[in-house]
Amino acid sequence: MKYRPILGCALISVVLFAATPPAFGQARPSSGSSGFRAGLSFGYLSRTLDLNEEVQDVIPKMTSLLASLVLEYEFRPGFSLSAHVGYSSSTFDGLTFRRLPYSLEIDTDSGSMGGILLGAEVEKSVLGGAAFGVDIRGQFFASLGLNKEWKIPGLAVEGSAKGKPIWMKASVGPVLTYQGWEGITPFLYPRFDYLWGNFELGQTVQDLKGNEKKDIKGKSQFCLGLGADFELSASLRFRGEAGLYPRRGGIDYSFTIQTLLAF
Repeated sequence: MKYRPILGCALISVVLFAATPPAFGQARPSSGSSGFRAGLSFGYLSRTLDLNEEVQDVIPKMTSLLASLVLEYEFRPGFSLSAHVGYSSSTFDGLTFRRLPYSLEIDTDSGSMGGILLGAEVEKSVLGGAAFGVDIRGQFFASLGLNKEWKIPGLAVEGSAKGKPIWMKASVGPVLTYQGWEGITPFLYPRFDYLWGNFELGQTVQDLKGNEKKDIKGKSQFCLGLGADFELSASLRFRGEAGLYPRRGGIDYSFTIQTLLAF
């Protein structure tokens, strides 16, 4: 049951990318020639978490800094695929593990946890004109957490804990662009955005050992992105985007900047 949103996102992506015959209209022209682009991407996200209605002392949250190398290939004007490889640094707040020999809380004082970041992005133009265009964009990112160990203070004997978070994010939606300005293309990117994963924590206190895993997911599953592409030259592009994730009781957010150089 918990994989239905993921399968639904994948199915929607396949249908949308497959259903783009000429009847949809003339695809908007690309600002550069088909081929490879490479560059850097930096991002930040702050998401409120849902722990399957488990009661926690504070509202659980996750923030993450993302940095990756990007390799993009444009198969033809208006149809591109990108791969991301990089590093993530995630901080959690309000995760209390009670099924261990000694209860532990992971909060901002626990510090950040690193992870290997892998991602893919596909974008295809489906409608274009003199001033306005519509693309479909799908994204998937996975942060494969690295083990982090903490010493447990306040015990009469030596104790330690080791944690490893893993999270993934899938999104798909239309990109509405305005192309009436030379060198800058603002866009609106409303999308289905699903974040899920788990946090596993093990504890050792002398002969006592315990392990607990919590499933996590983002409270909001919708994002409204607003940004722009800047064509600084025939071969250099800069993209900036801010995302808002409305949820009951507040709004989460994210920021992304990316540079790509054609070669």
